[in-house]
Amino acid sequence: MTVIVLRSAPDTTGIRFSLDARVVCVPDSSYANITGTLYVGEQRVSFYSLHNKIGFSLNYQNIVIHAVVRSSTDDEPHLYCQLDGPFPGCQSSVNGANESDEDSEDEEFAELKFYPSDTSQLDALFQAMSDCAAMNPDTDTDEDDGDESDVQAIDEFDPASFITSEDQLDQLTPQGRVST
Repeated sequence: MTVIVLRSAPDTTGIRFSLDARVVCVPDSSYANITGTLYVGEQRVSFYSLHNKIGFSLNYQNIVIHAVVRSSTDDEPHLYCQLDGPFPGCQSSVNGANESDEDSEDEEFAELKFYPSDTSQLDALFQAMSDCAAMNPDTDTDEDDGDESDVQAIDEFDPASFITSEDQLDQLTPQGRVST
């Protein structure tokens, strides 16, 4: 994961949305409760505090999920972001640490919360971030690459290809038994 530490305000070219906000890295960070400006750009999400002269910039590919968290009993409304790796100066969490599956890999991740000074802008912030994230798809993914060569058309469907033993044939409908 690449995090660019900013010592000056980011270039505003391509910025789709910005607002004053407070950032918190969960559970602990040097960025705890720093107030600044959140910039949602076409290529990156950036945060910069003019008062503290510090900030950061992230690629959308490093944001695993973002969501609006409405007011709850223990927290204010905010935009939640889970990152795909550790964040500088932030204690990271480990995904899979309590799993007993031997094949699971422990993956570090960080969580950021952006608290807008004007909570009525929360949905607009989320929408801008969603739109810009859609313009920056993750190119390094293990998911299906869209190749449909291994997809069987419905008219070519052969139920016998899913039946792995003779005793399962009795579970087919009469129409399904005709095909076998």
